[in-house]
Amino acid sequence: MSQYPKWFLAINFPSIIFAMAMMTFFMFGGVHPFGDVDSVFWSFIIYLFTQLLWIVPIVLFFISVFAWGWARERLAVGCCAAGWVVNVIAFLLLYNA
Repeated sequence: MSQYPKWFLAINFPSIIFAMAMMTFFMFGGVHPFGDVDSVFWSFIIYLFTQLLWIVPIVLFFISVFAWGWARERLAVGCCAAGWVVNVIAFLLLYNA
């Protein structure tokens, strides 16, 4: 972890922690932020979008860490910021559900 600057880890680490914390609500809490529909197909699509709200920030965390290791600092910071945006959207949907 010494190859990563402390500021990068400080802004990137909470992104994965928040995603892991929200994962329990989206998987086991019975939260339906997009509502319920009668169609099986649309219900499955909504389920996939709901699961992407916690999967995408975790994937973006690992992409940003690997990108920093490959000397792609701009991509790494962009992925970290995108992870934060998805976390904020997921939190707002969870709060309003």
